[in-house]
Amino acid sequence: MTWLAENALPIWLLGAVAMTMAFIVFFQVRSRGAMWGVVGVVATVAALLAFNWFVETPREAVGRSLYELAATVEANDVPGALAFLSPGLAPNGKELRKDIESLMPQVKIDRARVMTTPEIEMSDDGRRATVKCRGIVVAVTRDGMKGAVEDRVTMEWERSGDRWLVRDFVAEKNWGGGLGRTVRGMPSK
Repeated sequence: MTWLAENALPIWLLGAVAMTMAFIVFFQVRSRGAMWGVVGVVATVAALLAFNWFVETPREAVGRSLYELAATVEANDVPGALAFLSPGLAPNGKELRKDIESLMPQVKIDRARVMTTPEIEMSDDGRRATVKCRGIVVAVTRDGMKGAVEDRVTMEWERSGDRWLVRDFVAEKNWGGGLGRTVRGMPSK
């Protein structure tokens, strides 16, 4: 039933079909029962849309955490960015921690954005997720030089209580001592 909470499009489509059928019946019969059928369809679609709006699935929570991490980095909040890292970091995650601690204080980040719709794959137990997306970071150094880093990244997230935290991080490009590390693959789950 998580597909119903993750995507409102089927609710809208089925609701439109049901509403069309209910109106056809109402205009053919013109009875109170047919009118109540139209009201019932409207109430059912509204209830399903409310369910979709209020229920956050684990996949949606990971996506929300990803965008919150980007907003935290854009705010130049080093302690906030470190709070998104899991205590049980993988080796690449430890490199990410070092980069956050050493590089973020040296620059002012103008933008940190997720450029594509993230591809989120959940593990079978729902405790881990793998996120693939493209991101961009635009920063200004202390001497006024402006630069941008755009890359496709793969992040492994794990659930810790009610939060999702980054456990591992792999960038496609090798930025030397920069913002990412290139590795052949992420460790197995």
